[in-house]
Amino acid sequence: MTDFYDPRTRDLSLSRRPQNRRDDVWIRALLARLTVGRVGTVWTGEDGGAWPFVTPLAFAYRPETHDIVYHTNVVGRLRANTDQNAPSRTVFEASEIGHLLPSNDPLELTVQYRSVMAFGTARVLTDREEAREALRVLSERAFPGLRVGESTRPIRDADLIRTTVYSLAVERWSGKENWAEAAAQTEAWPVLPPDLASPRSTTLG
Repeated sequence: MTDFYDPRTRDLSLSRRPQNRRDDVWIRALLARLTVGRVGTVWTGEDGGAWPFVTPLAFAYRPETHDIVYHTNVVGRLRANTDQNAPSRTVFEASEIGHLLPSNDPLELTVQYRSVMAFGTARVLTDREEAREALRVLSERAFPGLRVGESTRPIRDADLIRTTVYSLAVERWSGKENWAEAAAQTEAWPVLPPDLASPRSTTLG
């Protein structure tokens, strides 16, 4: 911890570098484009120790209620962590990754990225109609041409018994982007050509 960055006095949702920060409109647009994110929760053991846990999953952001919905099995680490401290403090992240950018300076090797961090309170949707609607939004968000009840059968009560649906009420969020065409280079060494830049082989969001 340094005087330059002290989390005790700084908004944890605020990106450290002002030039990389993005506004609410940008954040909503990125969340509308991505389909996979990561949810971070904590389990507190009997000894008081905290065990962080990250779950990658499909999600949907609902602008009208300013929340993020997702679902898992009825049992598992995410459900247990959420139940333990309900309503549970939760963090969410989603990213779009571009090229790996080469540099002759090891500290300047970098990657193109766009990301969102959201902080808030998560809860299990126990009301059947609320859970059914969240699942509909999640399904149609992941598959834009799909309409639940038309292209698929309706979501039944029996389906809701087999899954856990969550809502993360967003209290703070931040957007961050670094999509430079090339990394910085040092003049003290031969410059690496930009054609060494390589695309990521996997999609992270």
